[in-house]
Amino acid sequence: MSKNKLILKNNLLSSILILFASIMIFVIAQVIEQFLINYDLASMYISFCAGFILFTPLVSLTLHPLLLTHMDNIKTQMVKGLVISVGLVAIVQGLFFLIWMTDAIAIYSIYVDANSFLAKAFNIKRTSVSDFSQAFYGVNLLLAWLFSLLSLTLGLLPCLIARLDNLGVVGNFVSAFSFAKKHKLALALQALCLAFSVVMPLMYGKYLFIVIFPLTLSWIFLALTKCYLTYRQ
Repeated sequence: MSKNKLILKNNLLSSILILFASIMIFVIAQVIEQFLINYDLASMYISFCAGFILFTPLVSLTLHPLLLTHMDNIKTQMVKGLVISVGLVAIVQGLFFLIWMTDAIAIYSIYVDANSFLAKAFNIKRTSVSDFSQAFYGVNLLLAWLFSLLSLTLGLLPCLIARLDNLGVVGNFVSAFSFAKKHKLALALQALCLAFSVVMPLMYGKYLFIVIFPLTLSWIFLALTKCYLTYRQ
């Protein structure tokens, strides 16, 4: 098979995979939303939307076939290094998600709804009579952006570098930090776009998520790839 045909095949594969991953996230989000509504916890849905962003690095792996045109050798010589990096990212991102959801439950129970079954189940008591519902919403939006920045720096970039250069597990993360430090403004703006593409459609547009999220992530992935290739020269 010629390289052009292989590139076309990989582009098609990436499109199918990222669409499938987006649909899976959407389905999970809808199930969680209905569950929260049934237990009168609809206000907490934004916390899950923000938390979903932490799995962006895993979804971005579906775009790695697009890197074929930028690789000197199209054979899978760097699979081992990539798998190790992916394993570390999956563990770290998974732990971050669990920690965030645990904290979100506590914050929601203390400051938003002290009468929820979560507050009663965990024996959480409100220490203030003030209503922090709006603040809870705002903090989640800010955390969505921070989670996006974290996912790009600690997740997407190390895996991208592992695929292109394979500098070793430590080297991939060090190179990712160096790149992020030099391009912090661009990353911050891309993280904002990523956060918007996840939270806003899931909260208000529903099916738009299936279109907006994969397109945004693909744009960010290709932009970072181009920028990194220029950076390493």
